[in-house]
Amino acid sequence: MKGRILIIVESPNKISTITKILKDAGWKNFVVKASVGHISEIKDGGTYHNSGIEPLDDFKTNYVISSSKKEVVKELIEQVKAADTVYICSDPDREGEAIAWSLKKFLKIPKEKCKRATFHEITKQAVLKALENPRDLDTDLVEAAQSRQVLDKMVGYRLSPIARRNVYCPSVGRCQSAGLKLLVNREKEIKDFRSVTFYDLFLYFSKNSHNYKAKYVYINKETDNKIINKQIIEKVKNTCKPNNYKIINIQCKDRVNNPKPAFTTSTFQQEVSNKLGISVKTAMGYAQKLFEGINIKGEHIALTTYIRTDSSDMAPEFTPLLKNFIETKYGKEYYKVNKKSSKNELAQDGHECLRVVDLSMTADKLSNYIDDDKLIKVYDLVYRRTVASMMAPSITKEVIYIIDNNKNLFEFSSKELKFDGFKKVYTYKEDEAEEISKDTFDKGELLLNTKLEDIEKTTQPPSRYKEATFINTLEQSGIGRPSTFASILETLLDKKRGYCTKERDYLVPTEKGIKLSEFLDKSFSNIININYTAKLEEELDTIAKGKLSKLEFLNGFYKELEDTVKNMVKPEKQAPKEHIIGPDKCPECGSPMYLREGKFGKFYGCSKYPKCKGILKIED
Repeated sequence: MKGRILIIVESPNKISTITKILKDAGWKNFVVKASVGHISEIKDGGTYHNSGIEPLDDFKTNYVISSSKKEVVKELIEQVKAADTVYICSDPDREGEAIAWSLKKFLKIPKEKCKRATFHEITKQAVLKALENPRDLDTDLVEAAQSRQVLDKMVGYRLSPIARRNVYCPSVGRCQSAGLKLLVNREKEIKDFRSVTFYDLFLYFSKNSHNYKAKYVYINKETDNKIINKQIIEKVKNTCKPNNYKIINIQCKDRVNNPKPAFTTSTFQQEVSNKLGISVKTAMGYAQKLFEGINIKGEHIALTTYIRTDSSDMAPEFTPLLKNFIETKYGKEYYKVNKKSSKNELAQDGHECLRVVDLSMTADKLSNYIDDDKLIKVYDLVYRRTVASMMAPSITKEVIYIIDNNKNLFEFSSKELKFDGFKKVYTYKEDEAEEISKDTFDKGELLLNTKLEDIEKTTQPPSRYKEATFINTLEQSGIGRPSTFASILETLLDKKRGYCTKERDYLVPTEKGIKLSEFLDKSFSNIININYTAKLEEELDTIAKGKLSKLEFLNGFYKELEDTVKNMVKPEKQAPKEHIIGPDKCPECGSPMYLREGKFGKFYGCSKYPKCKGILKIED
């Protein structure tokens, strides 16, 4: 290509890598620069609640260069002036497309020399292929990203002041408030839960010095197979004859377990949290480092593909490499083209899964170049999941034994792993606790060393969410998208907002969070709720596909938002019948002090307010 070339990426960490790839490929007279993420923002101001958005003027939005990016933009403008061709290589998702739009607009890149290129892995093949096949900006993706920005700012700037006035809570957000509602709903379920006492009856026995346990079979649909009457237990005990437990039936079946697909963003976040105990925010930081790769002896090594994706499909050029790797290392019987997982109806983009780039780069090999043990473990998880996703299923022989004693039936199962399949590489949390029996039993066999024991139990309330289960519920509910899950969590856990805390890895809404959620539920239930938030996400996806206009979408939402605010149910101002009097007198006038609550928490205020505004802080 003739003339001077400018390549703009998002992260400065990619500059040296891409520079080396292009030099090795014989490119000359080019420079690679970074925008360091977004360069623009919506500036506050205007007539609509200082949001910088004008709904009555076709949603004209006051995009400006971010104050923190003025020096970056100044340098990039000079580079654009000197270039004959400009490649914008921001990330391959909606946000990346919105960044590309900002770069084109604020750097004043002429259309004739502006090219858009994206790659999902930082390898020579992927980078060169992207630059050799540039495209125009995808205006549908841009409009979807901008619609989200406008929508979220309108919600925040319209509803946050109302929340501050009424319940002293600093902020309201479309996705964060729907996520908060999930936590509050779960807390209410736990509070309202009423436990039920039930009993399990077990038969303990042994064979060849191995101990086993069978459960009494009691079928009662009304009690969900739970024995709630202690008298039933005693009756079984009294009618069972000692040393008369005989196996009367044996049922055999093979259980086929298929591997799960390669990682999407959300399944990656969940698995890293479950297996490694790493927070979602930290996990995404590790994933970014792996995507950017490392330098080994002056050579860049790409490690994983792009981190934000809701697809588990693999690039067609990678699957033959994976097939050859599995058949060579483990044998042909270990490879199988697995049926694709059901397409997530909420998936927004067609990007491939999160996978490793180079199958020869094992975690052990990588540990020679990286000292961060957790980063190695995260990489190893991605590596194993990548390989396992294209392996044959495991086959477990399951034998169910039915035991009889005077028409009282007990049941236990024996498992034998017939073929390990993908488990040679990867096990899931639910598989790790599975025990394989050491003995077999025959029909008619009498069991030895038997003992009956009943255990009293109580039904348990639903568990609070951990980060992994919360992310899964956000995804299943359609709240947010892969790129937003981490920020939703971060906002809810923000100490300044005070809506949620973490106790022993469980997410617990605070009193303030519960109060805010209840207020929103009462006053704005039609727009701040889980179903409506999911509906908006679907409409944003429709914009991205070019099937809905940005203006039509925003007009519809604006009307509903304003109608809701106009008809909002205002909380009753309930003055306490008896004031709680503080221990001290007012420092201003000497009058009694009453306990009050404001946006900064509880305090003592003068009983003569508003004539006297004396206050006393309550120390923690």
